This record gives sequence, C-alpha cells and structure tokens, in this order.
Amino acid sequence: MTTFLGLDALDLKGAEVVVLPVPYEATTTFGAGTRFGPEALLTASQQVELWDEEEDWDPSQAISIATAPAVSPEAGGPAQMVEKLRNLVKPWVAAGKTLLTLGGEHTITRALVEAYLTRYPDLTIVCLDAHADLRDKYENSPWSHACVMRRVWELGRPVTLMGVRSYSAEEYDFMKVAPRLTLLKASNLKEAEYFQLALDHLGRITGPVYLSLDLDALDPAVLPGTGTPEPGGLSYDQVLTIFKTITRRGPVIGMDVVELAPIPGHRTSEFLAARLLYKFLGYLYQDRRK
Repeated sequence: MTTFLGLDALDLKGAEVVVLPVPYEATTTFGAGTRFGPEALLTASQQVELWDEEEDWDPSQAISIATAPAVSPEAGGPAQMVEKLRNLVKPWVAAGKTLLTLGGEHTITRALVEAYLTRYPDLTIVCLDAHADLRDKYENSPWSHACVMRRVWELGRPVTLMGVRSYSAEEYDFMKVAPRLTLLKASNLKEAEYFQLALDHLGRITGPVYLSLDLDALDPAVLPGTGTPEPGGLSYDQVLTIFKTITRRGPVIGMDVVELAPIPGHRTSEFLAARLLYKFLGYLYQDRRK
C-alpha cells in the first residue's frame, strides 16, 4: 500500500493522524479523474522533502501518521456513499484522531463534517473553493458535488467560503440571505487590505474548525489538475497563510483535500497538493517544534 510521505506503515489505532483515501467520483460534471486523485497524491507525497525549510524541523518525526486503506466507492449512489463514509469515520472521530481525507469529489465533505459534529457540536467549517457549491440541486441531485456546501450549511453551523469566483444566480440569491454564511471572494482577496481583513475574520473564529480544501481554489496556473479549473484563483503562498492563521487561532480537528484530477505526464498538481497537506500538518502541530 502507498503511504503518505512514504512513511512506514503504522497501526491505525496508535496513530494521531489518519490519512484516508476516498477515490469516489460519481457526480463530476466537466473534467473527470478525481477518482485517481488520492493515489496520485500519495505517490507524489513520497517525493516531498520531510525537512520543513520554513520552520527548521521534521514534522513527520513528531507526529504519528498512518495511512488507511482506500474506501471503496458505494454503488448505491452519492447519498449511500455519504452514509457509508460517515459511519466509517465516526469511530476515529470518537477516538479524537485528526483525519486527513483525500478525495475524490467534494461530495464526501458532508459525511466528514457530519461525523465530526457528533464530537464537536460547536464546529465551524472553513472551505477554500473556486465554486460556492450552494445549489439546492444540480442535474436533479441534491448530492451533486455542486451542492455539497449547501448540504454542509444545512447542518446548522457557521460556514466560511474563501476563494470563490464562480456561482449561479440561485446561489447568489441564497448567499444574500443565508445566516451563518461568510463569503470571501477570490477577486477581493487579491487586495492586501482585504486579505488581511479575511485573515482577521479567521482569527476571530472560536472553537474547533473543520477545513475543506477544494484544490480548484488555487489558480489553475499554479494547480491545473482539477476537473473544474477557474481563472483568478488563490496563490500557493495565500493558501499557506490561511493555513497558518487557522491553526494558530485554535484547534483544527480535521481536513479534506478534494477534486484533484491528475493530468497524465504532468505531476505539478499532485505534488503541490501533497506539499500543502504536509505543510498543514506542520502548522497544526507546530507546538512540538524544538
């Protein structure tokens, strides 16, 4: 089995961090291939240097990280897949593990947030995404990846969307009236003053945070390997700064990285995704740096 960062396989029960591949793809609507994302990220991660040049330490030596077997797709459809994944991860959530889930399409986020709410009822969700994903239905399905943040919002907790630059008229009307929803558009985040205001907003969040990273939040010039690339996205450094801000203000109890659609012969996207995930772990456990 391919492990994250090429680390020795650990027993899942003893690990603090569980990396869970979920190669699920059923409702993608433009470019396909997200089912190949988890394995591509894991393979690329083995080329990531373990020494963090920014903070001068090796997070992999201070954190017990285990890679779980991939979750097989549910043939019954996306609603059944959400239920299957929710039930699968609940014991890990109950045990207090930090779960890093590798998609696959964004639909899986609903299951993960729902599972985490059983332990952290005061959870706040932060999502980096090019798309609002707030449709009530898309192509007659309420479980489309284009509806995932609507399904997450319906769980009753605050949601912050960052990097958004594409949404429908229906979503625009919904965002104008939806309570508990904060939208930080990519175009505004390019302005230094507005970006600082966005960071200040993140810094004021109290309690546990669940982080969802749809990789199309990044500009396709930086990360082209996604099924729905949108111009005008976030930079690598902006995403790192967001990670730092979220982890320094309080606990981030779980994260997913979704919508990676590898481009054959072009490894930039999966390597960047793997490096982002490792940098996130370093920030999350930075108090262990000696």
